[in-house]
Amino acid sequence: MVEKVLVAKMKMIEAGIIPATNGVELSKMLESLSPEERRIAKRKFRKIWKKMAQKDSNLKDLMECKEGTHPNKHQKRNRSSIVFNKFVKGEI
Repeated sequence: MVEKVLVAKMKMIEAGIIPATNGVELSKMLESLSPEERRIAKRKFRKIWKKMAQKDSNLKDLMECKEGTHPNKHQKRNRSSIVFNKFVKGEI
């Protein structure tokens, strides 16, 4: 399992997103980036999330917020864990 997590983190880095497994780790890693790098990493994450949501309508219904509103902290955390799990499983 440890090898899968390491491989997933390497794939996440290659994809241009932050390889964090939890919210605290994610916050620390985001703070270490410049504002421009942070913006790029967040945009790449959203792009990956949107592709996943388009492929799986259950995810979209479960995790999308209403149009014109921003996701709350729980939705953001859940999205990051779902994306991380997809990388671990090799589905991305």
